[in-house]
Amino acid sequence: MLPLRLSAASLSAAALLLAAASTTAVAHPNDARTHDTKTHTTVPDIAGGGFETPVVPAPSPFTTYLGEQAVGPWTAGGHSVDLTSDRLWDAAEGSQSLDLNGSMSGSVSQEISTHPLTSYVVSFQLAGNPAWAPALKTGELRVDGVPVKTFAFDITGHGFRNMGWTRQTAVFTNLLKNSVTLTFAGTSPGVGGPVIDDVRVQSCLLVLCPPVS
Repeated sequence: MLPLRLSAASLSAAALLLAAASTTAVAHPNDARTHDTKTHTTVPDIAGGGFETPVVPAPSPFTTYLGEQAVGPWTAGGHSVDLTSDRLWDAAEGSQSLDLNGSMSGSVSQEISTHPLTSYVVSFQLAGNPAWAPALKTGELRVDGVPVKTFAFDITGHGFRNMGWTRQTAVFTNLLKNSVTLTFAGTSPGVGGPVIDDVRVQSCLLVLCPPVS
């Protein structure tokens, strides 16, 4: 067997990468920008990103899930969330989306597999429940409970058939863990909060991941 030979420069670069991180999952400083998806691969076990299951039974416009209940592959947290059919408002894709505030602010979480020294791009469509004040709907994306992105949507000028969906992007880096938990949480008060749909997760090697631009 031939001996493994690593250059001093390679070893130094790896040491700097490990030493620079204080947590296992850290936010990318430029997480609000777009990225080149050609260099990324979709994580195979992210499930239910379109919130199409379970199906909201007709003729109901939505189904409310309380904290700790399963919403397909997601788990509800906080007070409650509303899985909403396009009988009430248009989804970004498919026929269902998720209001992160049911009667009060709630959340959904899902554990995904990760690889060491890998960065992950999380993107999702964002709008807001147009039926309730306040106009500004706010929320957070968390990785293992640590906020990596705060987001907000102003419902002014939007309605059930004009939701104004916008694509949001965040990047975090995993150093050592084999899995992390993604959480989308509403932080607006009261009924009706930010609405999410079409959640996607992509990955790239930490040392090869192109800058977000």
